[in-house]
Amino acid sequence: MQPKMTVKRARLVAVVATVLAVTSMQFSALGAPRPLSHFLTRQGHACLEFDSSGNFICPAAYGDLGCGFLFVPPSPNFSGWSDPKEGRSLSMDYAGLQESVLGGSLGTTISGSINERPLPDGRAEVTVQLHTKSALTWAIEGFDFANDPLLFGARPADILNGASPALGNCSLYLKFINPAPGADLPDLLELAICRPQDLQIMSFTGQASGLLSDGSPGRVQVRQTGLIAVSGIANANSRVALDAFPAEHIIIQAVR
Repeated sequence: MQPKMTVKRARLVAVVATVLAVTSMQFSALGAPRPLSHFLTRQGHACLEFDSSGNFICPAAYGDLGCGFLFVPPSPNFSGWSDPKEGRSLSMDYAGLQESVLGGSLGTTISGSINERPLPDGRAEVTVQLHTKSALTWAIEGFDFANDPLLFGARPADILNGASPALGNCSLYLKFINPAPGADLPDLLELAICRPQDLQIMSFTGQASGLLSDGSPGRVQVRQTGLIAVSGIANANSRVALDAFPAEHIIIQAVR
């Protein structure tokens, strides 16, 4: 026979139960972590095609690495960064795609976290943070990553032919809406080009050391801040980098 519970003890148990219930609800509202691999393994797989007017065909399909049109062969497609005011662009291997092409020779490492929060309408808000070290970095004059002249570093194909790589550290922060909790995470290119209405925040910072185009030592710094949701972009063919980024800086300096 169990002893009778006093009124005071009963109230204490009720308070504890309420606190636990509230804590559980708060944890659910805050979301839960997902493995970083859920994002990284999706990068470089978006198959992007163009229509007769030169616009991307959406939604993007997924396939093997290297499917469809490659921006900078032999690398899988990636998201680059631009500085329209200075007329230059930059690539930093945030997801290790170019490191894979180079056979893991650069020692690129990636850490970070993913948090997913269920929304009342059945969708999910996803936050991704990536921190990449020893990321292959190169910058160009212009916006054609495959053909415009290099200002800093070397492309993957050049490195395969013996050029010296420029390496740096970078951080990527994303907040976007996904169809449902647990749904597949998108390739960053697919998200930016075909689902801009789901992309809320995209920011990127990085710095690297390497060689300038004249062979002298230099360094590069990049800072990009995209407030996509604030800009109200809903057109799948919008140029996200030009329409929604209040900060787009790529600074290249010689090292004396």
